[in-house]
Amino acid sequence: MITARYQGAGVNFAALPKTLQEYLRQEGWSIKKLSPGAQSFKVVAKKGFLGGKVEVEVRGVPDDIFVRVEGSDEQDVMDTVERAITDCASNPSAITSWRQQALQMAVQTAAQVATFMRQLPIPMPGAQPPMPTAPQPAPAPTPAPAAPAQPQVPKPTECPNCGAPLVYSPEDLITVCEYCGYTINLTGGSLPPMAMLPVLVDGASAIEIAKDHVAKGILITKGMAERAEWGSIVLRYVPIWHVSVQVQGEVLGEKALVKAKSTKAKVLQEVALEAIGGFLGGFLGRGARRAVADRWTRTTISEVIEVPVVARRAAAFQPEPGAYKIPLERKEPFRKTGEETLGVEVSAQEAVEKAKAAALEEVKARFTTIAQFNVWATPVGEPELIYAPWWFVEYRMGGRSFSVIVDACTGKVLAGQRPWLPKGFLRRRKGEEVA
Repeated sequence: MITARYQGAGVNFAALPKTLQEYLRQEGWSIKKLSPGAQSFKVVAKKGFLGGKVEVEVRGVPDDIFVRVEGSDEQDVMDTVERAITDCASNPSAITSWRQQALQMAVQTAAQVATFMRQLPIPMPGAQPPMPTAPQPAPAPTPAPAAPAQPQVPKPTECPNCGAPLVYSPEDLITVCEYCGYTINLTGGSLPPMAMLPVLVDGASAIEIAKDHVAKGILITKGMAERAEWGSIVLRYVPIWHVSVQVQGEVLGEKALVKAKSTKAKVLQEVALEAIGGFLGGFLGRGARRAVADRWTRTTISEVIEVPVVARRAAAFQPEPGAYKIPLERKEPFRKTGEETLGVEVSAQEAVEKAKAAALEEVKARFTTIAQFNVWATPVGEPELIYAPWWFVEYRMGGRSFSVIVDACTGKVLAGQRPWLPKGFLRRRKGEEVA
């Protein structure tokens, strides 16, 4: 269940039920029941023959609206409810998104629960792990002897296959001839295992996917996304090192409910939710104590993590393990396509080091507090260079430029900027079009 409160927005309560039902239908929901009231209403909707069911309850007055969403796809439905409230508000700038409200509540609750827990005597059964003040680093490895300096090999200026001039940046280590598609290791070494992914999503479909992504932003409607100034769309083959990393060792710490890697605020939110569960489950009893004590665990780690490393120095998007998985089952032999193919600026050895660090961070993200972290990362096999086709889509909204990256093989949005529109932008004046 998700709840939210919107104050000072001046919501047109008479128009809100109709607007909300229309937006739900646009998202594929079928309205099964509408229960209106003087200062409240309830909507029950279903999606598909065997789809889920959701219940939306809205009550209050124009300047103080309470919303409850319970059922299937709660987060997406809550986004839809918020869009409807925004469109029916005379002062949309006063609206604080439900996600921000949840985060603020988690921060406040975490502080309150932490104060309460510090006042409780918490006898730890058996061994009592110390409450850490700072993570303990793993033992530093013995430095390997420095390798003798290798003489630098002059980079070629002509393609060894067709003799055409090579065009590449000073940072490139591996490049592709623009004329014949021949691949050249500019350092003079051998080429790594290479492959490419097919283009299964065309440009028109990529733009529609980008529009759907933008329309899910706060205060952004589908119509606004459609009317934005959609500019250039470019297909580029991006070199990505696929590195397999074996992680082994042991961690002593407090487990997170979900991986808490994106931001410190997310970590705090998950800690707060877990603390709340323990507090409410055993109010002033042993349950509250166990909620704290049982989260301390000594976990053995032994697994292989697949890590993608974009082989560009100034990559605008560097995916995290698990967030982006290279569809290796679709890979094909590398060949010239005629599309822009970016050069490789990160060596295989450097990619391995980056992948090892990313794999260790992935393990750390499973814990909110770490007392001991004795985990080592070892590469498995040889890194493979995969050229992935990505659509780079540009658009303008509200006088600003934004971009969205769509995977041309899977159709997923890899990264995308959504605008936060200024006050007054949502209001359509007579004779004006909202960008």
